[in-house]
Amino acid sequence: MTGQIAVTATEDLYCPRLQRLLGYWQAHRHGDALPGRDDIDPLEMAWILGDLSLIEVHRGAGGLRYRFRLIGSRVAARFGFDATGRWLEDFPGDTYRQHIGAAFAEVVARAVPFAERPNMVIDGILHNYEILRLPLATDGRKVDMLMIGADFSARQASR
Repeated sequence: MTGQIAVTATEDLYCPRLQRLLGYWQAHRHGDALPGRDDIDPLEMAWILGDLSLIEVHRGAGGLRYRFRLIGSRVAARFGFDATGRWLEDFPGDTYRQHIGAAFAEVVARAVPFAERPNMVIDGILHNYEILRLPLATDGRKVDMLMIGADFSARQASR
């Protein structure tokens, strides 16, 4: 279990910027269909670009693989690793890499937004943030990309 919770409304999130990102994603849906990468305009998202990542989902005989297409500058700085253009297998930290892979797989399998608010030490690094993982699908159904927003500022312990 990754500690993720399915997100259905902006009120499910603490961070106002992640609430706005969820609203943006919802506004770009086509009825029940998921938005695709072509529906997302980075020029409309300047307010979160440094904390935004895009991850390609690749399906093959060996299962799912994830390639980091874009890593926001603040995300790369936070982790001390710019994964842009690299595969999840290249991400440092075995335990955290497995955690990320499981979280990605859940979003892909269920095709719904998920949020996570970890407060844990993994591979010697404190992870205390809020993250929103959103599925994108070129055909509206089969997830082929993830759009991820992160908030590394001090978050509320309770509502």
